[in-house]
Amino acid sequence: MLRIGAATCFLSAASVHVALTLPLAQADQPPPVMAPPSAALATAAPAAFEILQSATPAAPESHKLLETAPSSAVDTLNDGKVIEDSNVQPVAAGGVSIAQAPKWYHFAYWFGPTPWDIGFELGINGAEGINEALSFRTGGHLKRETENWKFDTTLVYNKNTANGVETQNNALLDVRIDRLLGDSPWSLYFLNQELYDEFQAYDLRVSGNTGIGYQFIDWEHLELVGRFGAGASREFGGPDDSTAYEALFGLEYDHELTKTQRLYAKADYFPEWEDFSRYRVVTDVGWEIDLDKPGNMSLKFSIIDRYDSTPNGVDPNEINYAVLLIWGI
Repeated sequence: MLRIGAATCFLSAASVHVALTLPLAQADQPPPVMAPPSAALATAAPAAFEILQSATPAAPESHKLLETAPSSAVDTLNDGKVIEDSNVQPVAAGGVSIAQAPKWYHFAYWFGPTPWDIGFELGINGAEGINEALSFRTGGHLKRETENWKFDTTLVYNKNTANGVETQNNALLDVRIDRLLGDSPWSLYFLNQELYDEFQAYDLRVSGNTGIGYQFIDWEHLELVGRFGAGASREFGGPDDSTAYEALFGLEYDHELTKTQRLYAKADYFPEWEDFSRYRVVTDVGWEIDLDKPGNMSLKFSIIDRYDSTPNGVDPNEINYAVLLIWGI
């Protein structure tokens, strides 16, 4: 029994010696080179490696859009939506396409990438012979709509002459700003109108109104908005330079008849709070038709009617109608 126990102790000691000396001997040698996981997977399981390679996710759709879009109409991302903005150019950074900031002279630099609707209009009519006549109208519009705001401004200038005598010279500026309230049909608005007319009893009339709006119809191709508010107007260079405090009842209609035709109408009624028999009405109706060539041109038929119940000796009603060409930017 003693001999068996001594032999067992000797074997245990030998095992410990081998276990201790083996790492020391290996420490003098350089560590083995480990193959990368992909190589190990390829060697151990080629089928599994092919599956992993095929499962690599593709590039996001936004990156594909930026990579494939032409420089004239680059698709960018804005609040999760893809929009067109010719002022943004794609740039590759680390294999990922990103959008470069627009230059300072672009509208997107100051007001964001939401597109603007800008147009200039011109109409001329004349006659030469026994009688000479020239009718000239020009103007433009600037519009923009975002998730929370809607901006719409128009400018119209008319000038007519007959046999060298000026018979009309006026300009009307209309600025409308709407604060949209999400999905609610209600909104807040501000309206400013400035009228210059050499053939009125005054030279300039400035008015400003604010209040609430309600969208009665909000379909894909048809909109109808009503407005109610209050404000004031004042005439300069006329017999009555006092400030008139007015109410406002307005209605706006916009209908896209087809892809190339649009019909719109605006009517604003301004009665004075002290006496509703003293009032003004401004109506603007138009029909626009897009032309095939060039693509940024359209034809417009326009009628603008202004009525003032207190004309101070001049005609209370003035109607301007014209056929115009609009150049869109």
